[in-house]
Amino acid sequence: MRNYFQPTPRGNDMKFQLRTNLQLLLLLSIFVSPQISAQLLEEVVVTAQKREQSLQDVGISVTAFSGEQMEALGFNTSQELFQQVPALQMNSYNPGFTVFNLRGISQNNFQDHLEAPVAVYADDVYLGSMNALNIQMFDMAATEVLRGPQGTLFGRNATGGLIHFRSRKATEDEWNGYFKASYGERDDRVLEGAVGGAFSDSVRGRIAGRMQKTDGYIKAGNHPFSGQPATGRDGGENDGFVVRGNLQIDLSEKTLLDLQIQHTEDNDVGTGQYVFRFTTPDTSGTPPTLLGIAEGDTLTGDVHRHFSSDPDVGYNREATIYTANLKHEFANDMELQYVGAYVDLEKDYKEDAGGGLFFFPAVFIADYEQWSHELRLSGSTDRTRWVTGLYFLDVEFDGFLESGGVGSIGDPTGLGPQMGDMDSKNWSVFGEAEFDFSDNLTLIAGFRWSEDDKEIDFVTSTLDFTNGCPGDPDRATAPPCPDGTIVFDSSVHLAGTPYDGDDQIDYGDWAGRLQLNYKFGDTLLYAAFNRGIKGGSWSLSDSVNPEDFQHHEETLLSYELGYKSTLLDGKARLNAAVYHYDYDDYQSFSLLNVAAQITNTDATSYGGEVELAYTPNEHWNINLGVAVIDSEIDFVPGVRPGSGVTDVDLPQAPDVSFNWLLSYNTDVAAGNLTLQFDGNWNADQFMEASNAPVTKQESYALLNARTTYAIGDWELSFWARNLLDEEFLIYNLDFAVFGIDWEVYGPPRQVGGSLAYRF
Repeated sequence: MRNYFQPTPRGNDMKFQLRTNLQLLLLLSIFVSPQISAQLLEEVVVTAQKREQSLQDVGISVTAFSGEQMEALGFNTSQELFQQVPALQMNSYNPGFTVFNLRGISQNNFQDHLEAPVAVYADDVYLGSMNALNIQMFDMAATEVLRGPQGTLFGRNATGGLIHFRSRKATEDEWNGYFKASYGERDDRVLEGAVGGAFSDSVRGRIAGRMQKTDGYIKAGNHPFSGQPATGRDGGENDGFVVRGNLQIDLSEKTLLDLQIQHTEDNDVGTGQYVFRFTTPDTSGTPPTLLGIAEGDTLTGDVHRHFSSDPDVGYNREATIYTANLKHEFANDMELQYVGAYVDLEKDYKEDAGGGLFFFPAVFIADYEQWSHELRLSGSTDRTRWVTGLYFLDVEFDGFLESGGVGSIGDPTGLGPQMGDMDSKNWSVFGEAEFDFSDNLTLIAGFRWSEDDKEIDFVTSTLDFTNGCPGDPDRATAPPCPDGTIVFDSSVHLAGTPYDGDDQIDYGDWAGRLQLNYKFGDTLLYAAFNRGIKGGSWSLSDSVNPEDFQHHEETLLSYELGYKSTLLDGKARLNAAVYHYDYDDYQSFSLLNVAAQITNTDATSYGGEVELAYTPNEHWNINLGVAVIDSEIDFVPGVRPGSGVTDVDLPQAPDVSFNWLLSYNTDVAAGNLTLQFDGNWNADQFMEASNAPVTKQESYALLNARTTYAIGDWELSFWARNLLDEEFLIYNLDFAVFGIDWEVYGPPRQVGGSLAYRF
């Protein structure tokens, strides 16, 4: 068997070996599994098929955490999920903008109006803005990560999979809740808590909140040429709070109204700096790609030190989510459910993209509003289970980008403001049914028709040097006009040409699922075909060629085999899946014409995951996961038009990755002591689809440690994150055409402790 820790040349032999290993792994899992009915592991309940089911009964590759597990892992935000989910990676250039990558599928373009192919839901509500995906993790009920296309039940933007965050709801119990305080290095202060219970026999509520302040870990360094200290502020801070309220009302014995509001604020968070390296562009070929092929050390000599000259960078975000969930149960095992939501998000972000080499501030402002409505009817008989529904999504996006210092900054040499207003409406009708041919064999079929209606109004303003200031004939070299005005030529330009292209999208397509489940004893085998879809959009930049301004929808054909079983007298749970992806018009990020944009190409990928949960006795808990990926994108453009690279890997798709958790608990004195180690290891991977050498992240491992002592209602914990102080990229942008590479690294080692009281 191939040793995945050693580099292996790409090619047909490697692909054959990987495919053979996956097949053997799945077959071995099947034949070594004894058929035992006893259950000692805690049952994991998921909602992957729009109803509550045991994880082991769902023919989908799912990783799920209970609220208690997430707390034991010390998850602070959704960005930390990747450490314990096979085939999940994370990409982020500031605390608010989050890109999830699942099985190598992601949307790496940083433009605010785009939607991701890994759909994110919070309490049954789709979150269409990537500025809303960094969620503080507190008072959670569960989190589910579904791998593979989920378009039948979850819509047009779930080709890569789905992540669903579910918060704790109000309960009928007596008043209950918790309070928790944490403190760690970098003056990391966290206060959180929740309280709730029944107001009467038919009304109950819960309110929860969390606030965090942390000093930045990206410190100001010394300028590489002058040796002078940088004047920019620290980056990587936290400064925000979340408040969530839930009210449940029993309108009748069979009718439940669930109302929820969540408000999030991030206030002047220190961010917006990059770590710079000088890079060498590839000038070979005709025309050359100009992608980075060589790099030196960071200019400050430290991956956590910048030399930005702008002390005014930072991030502000305010988001509110209103949700109404109405559920009615009929007497004949049918249920009607409506989920309606309104999302209002405002973002104001400023970065220093010049990093101290030159003054190049960039301001991103986004105003995002979303209405969504879903109506579902479900039911069951002795042999069938089914769900059907209608969905409507209305998104209004107003975005503003100002780079290079035009306008308020007053730098006449910069680029002009770019403004994009997008109106996006989607409606769909869907249904999925399960039919039991026998006690062992089940057929699942699903279908969704999705209709997108979008339009964009994009304007970019460029400086008009020909008119000059009044009385100033040499405007091109003069400072801003004395009265503070700047002369603009305000019209849409793409690559220097007025744009007359299509500013509307009228797109309809279908997603589908066809699957067979075979259940014997405590083992489930499944074979699934899924067709996933993702809508098209636009690349908002005046440097984009007119023919590339709009990118088309993508489709994915997915073939998957899976296995789930409970073993060893119910002490272990072993789940495995292998898959093959075939993409048509895959939406790939590139920097063609030195502009962030999406182009369409074809791609293929295959791989698999194995997860083992093992509880040998009441003291030990072991979780292990492994993922393997082999992928190929047909073509990714280089910087120069007409140039490009072929047969490259999907971004952030390491050939092999591992995750682990080892926990031991024992009674000590009047309480219980738990010792825990967890983490992950990732093989080499490329941060961008171009696979430019400068975007390569070498293999790395993250290790975390935690010890907890619980006595009565009190709990004391001490923890260490990134115990080995590993340096790892969470963002990279190859600008070798200008001789530089922009990088953001994850946080270094941090130790701290927390004290919690539960009642």
